[in-house]
Amino acid sequence: MGVNYLEKQSIYRRILAIAVPITLQNLINVGVSVTDTLMIGGISEVQLSGIAQANQPYFIFTTLIFGLAAGSMVLTSQYWGKKNLPPIRAILGLMIRIGVICGILAGVLVLSKPFLVMSVFTNDAEVINYGAEYLKIVGYSYIFSAFTGIFLIGLRSIENVKISMYIYGISFGLNVFLNWVFIFGHLGLKPMEIKGAALATLISRILEFVLTVIYIYFIEKQIRFRFKDLFRGTSRYWRTLTRYSVPVLFSELNWGLGISVQAAIIGHLGVSVLAASSFINVVQQLAGVAIMGVGAAASILIGTLIGEGEEEKALDLSRLLMKISLIIAGVIALSVILFRPIAPNFIKASGETAVLIKSMLFVSAYMLFFQSLNVVTLAGILRGSGDTVFCASLDVATLWFIKLGLGLLSAVVFKIHPVWVYFILSSDEFLKAVITTPRVLRGKWIYHTTVH
Repeated sequence: MGVNYLEKQSIYRRILAIAVPITLQNLINVGVSVTDTLMIGGISEVQLSGIAQANQPYFIFTTLIFGLAAGSMVLTSQYWGKKNLPPIRAILGLMIRIGVICGILAGVLVLSKPFLVMSVFTNDAEVINYGAEYLKIVGYSYIFSAFTGIFLIGLRSIENVKISMYIYGISFGLNVFLNWVFIFGHLGLKPMEIKGAALATLISRILEFVLTVIYIYFIEKQIRFRFKDLFRGTSRYWRTLTRYSVPVLFSELNWGLGISVQAAIIGHLGVSVLAASSFINVVQQLAGVAIMGVGAAASILIGTLIGEGEEEKALDLSRLLMKISLIIAGVIALSVILFRPIAPNFIKASGETAVLIKSMLFVSAYMLFFQSLNVVTLAGILRGSGDTVFCASLDVATLWFIKLGLGLLSAVVFKIHPVWVYFILSSDEFLKAVITTPRVLRGKWIYHTTVH
């Protein structure tokens, strides 16, 4: 049976109920990057480049966190559809345990070897020095981000998306205020510039952790997660975790590492190219917040419907979500093109950097159009259904053989113009869209992932 009119209205409401809070949360998270970029970018291009490259290790780490959480959601969303809660607590606890251990290891690395870490992403001595100063402070935040991120993202599988919006909203407000105080030296303090941005970030991450713990013990009533759940036995779930969740984690890590390799390539093309790319990355994050919410809703609802045994409704929903993604993709691409003429005015950009920003935003619009389709089809529908091996395989193939392989050749061997290098580095999204769209339309991607 297909979806009738009333059921379709109900699905629209469920999509909005999940997508809107996640979109707002993404907007808040991007707001942190926007304020850092505008405040530090108003001081100098070099410090802007330093903070952008210093955030690359954290970006890789957050892809690990998201991969652990998203991997667990492949299973827990279907358990939620069956209203089976103990497996949700056990799987979420396992992912948090892994994430915290990784947070400790990553924090130790950037705190003990900040200059070595920075040298991977740029060869400019001044950028390395600024970035190292940032890492020496922000490295302490990794462990807090691990716990908070995995738990709050994990709640999405039970369609609880508002609490993360509230927690990150409060953190964002504090971060903006502390940036103003520490970076520029208000309220009687001396200007700390890039160190101030790092200190504001660290304090905000600690606040997020404290608010999350308060929520767990005094407010949350759906799954009743407790710290003892961090140590629950999970052996009965290892087979399905390996089959469905590990490919998601691998896919996210692959993507995060690939983006950081891309940043390293750009980081060796000069400060102007790096400054332009750093600014454009923030624009792309801001432009993509809405589609990320729809993609998350797609993953959650598809998984829940399959868990409820409603495969036909899941197929109908997938087609509806693809139409929505196409509309949003067009709006995003057009918005970036319209923003292009005034974009350089938002930072202290040299003439060369301003020209690069305007040119590279054309490429960004092209990339964002196809990325928006992929967020819903690849990261949403297919991953939510359990088709995770295909998703990981496609991510690996397009990223390393098409995007970075050709990107390295164009930048290092052929030394073509930086804008064309940026175009090649953005080309994987087009190829993924060409491959993924027919697979979704054929509808042969539904897997049942729960253990009975």
